[in-house]
Amino acid sequence: MKILIVSDTHGSLKAWEDIEKYFDLSTFKTIFHLGDVLYHGPRNPLPEGYNPKELVEKLKKYRINYIRGNCDADVDLKVLGLPEIPKTTMEYFGDFSFLLVHGEIFEENRIEDFIKNTEAQFIIHGHTHISKIEEIDGKYIINPGSASLPKNETPRSVLVFEIESDTLEAKFYNLDNGQVYMEGRWRLKNSELLKE
Repeated sequence: MKILIVSDTHGSLKAWEDIEKYFDLSTFKTIFHLGDVLYHGPRNPLPEGYNPKELVEKLKKYRINYIRGNCDADVDLKVLGLPEIPKTTMEYFGDFSFLLVHGEIFEENRIEDFIKNTEAQFIIHGHTHISKIEEIDGKYIINPGSASLPKNETPRSVLVFEIESDTLEAKFYNLDNGQVYMEGRWRLKNSELLKE
């Protein structure tokens, strides 16, 4: 099974068109958008291809699970045709567990304290616009980066999880060339999560 994780499009139609260019979205079991969907935000410049109205029309063609970001307003939900968007969600794919959150909560709360209260093996978040894989206390913190406004010299990117039996692969794709630029792999052995 394949899962697509997108975050921080910030109204960039170009970001979504690049995703469509490099991926057949019908091949994914599910698509998650980790928030900051339409508005560029007061701390960010306008992203390339900023066109939130056209981006809405593109997004409505797909079945997407959204997490609410700090730049997502009630009007954004209305134009996307969504009654509400959760701030966090817990998901299970195969025997792997994921907590998905936008990530602004980590500006005021230590991520170490946050993850103590979850049984999830993976905490997936956006917000920082910096792609990463980090291990803290036996849990893996993964950020897909931003599809529109990357920071710290990381590329515009999305994350693809590929799950087969007891193996999970995380592949980060550069949206400027469609190539994998970072990856991680885990395996479950006797219910224990092992990074390979």
